[in-house]
Parts: sequence; structure tokens; C-alpha cells
Amino acid sequence: MKQMTVSPAADRPRWGKYLIPAVVLVVVGLVGFFAYRGLNTRQAASVPPSTALISEHTLISQSTLEEQYGLRVSLIAVTAAGGLVDLRLKILDAEKARHLLRGSTDFPALVVDGIAAVLTASGDSQAQDLKLEDGGNVFVLFPNTQNAVKAGTPVGIVFGRIWLEPIMAK
Repeated sequence: MKQMTVSPAADRPRWGKYLIPAVVLVVVGLVGFFAYRGLNTRQAASVPPSTALISEHTLISQSTLEEQYGLRVSLIAVTAAGGLVDLRLKILDAEKARHLLRGSTDFPALVVDGIAAVLTASGDSQAQDLKLEDGGNVFVLFPNTQNAVKAGTPVGIVFGRIWLEPIMAK
């Protein structure tokens, strides 16, 4: 009779044949998840042409924003490889700014000139409690839906019924 020997390598299961399909499944799942999230994010709402916006809103200049509402626009710029628009407001007078930034209905939105689109901040951003202090800052990031804003694009800021004249994005 022949003696049979068993090698230890033959007794171990072959993990390699399960590992590759598992990795592929995880990668496909992640790609699907991020694609789903990307398609279901809040999109910029289309608005009527700019002339209609002017008639529905009170158009103000930057100097009026500073004098009557105690705010100065420090920056409107495209950031994060074009995926976000950064709005920075300097609070000159907190008491005056409170009249403009009363709640989520007056939370700033961006009107993109030329394509008649409005960019809104996420619901989480709008729900935050703003602590307005003299000399403080307000930072708001907007998703740059369909790359609506590029450097040099005129962008207006809407605070409820108040519409600030367009400012060139950086």
C-alpha cells in the first residue's frame, strides 16, 4: 500500500478566489452610492430672467448693504476645484445685520447672472444659528451646481426680498 501525505497548503481554503469578487463588489457598491448621492443633491433652481427678479425684489448697492444692513461682502469665489462657491460677509453692525439675517427665509442665496439660476446653501447651513457680533464674519459655502459660477461671473446675493447688485466672482 502507498502511504499518502497531505501538505498543509492543500488544507487551507483559497481566499484569493473569494477576495477579488468581494473587492469588485465593494468598489461597485461605493461607485453606485456616490453616483446616487450626486444625482440626488439639491440642484439650483431656475428663476425667471433678471428683469423679473428686479421687479420682485428691492435692488440695493454694496454701499447700501453696509450703511443700512451693517454687512460687507468680503469675498465671492469659486473654490474646491470649482465645486463650491464661497461667500464671506463681514459684520460691521450686528444690530443692523440681524434685520437682514432674521431666519432661514432671509438666508443668503446666489443669483448667477446670465444663466438665470439660483444657488442655495444646504438645509444644514440654513438651519444653523448665526452668532452675529460686530467685527465678526459669516461664511457660507454653496454647491456650484452645473459649474454655474466661474471666475469673472457676475453673482448677485439675495436676502429674502433684498437683492444685492451683482459682484464679480473670483
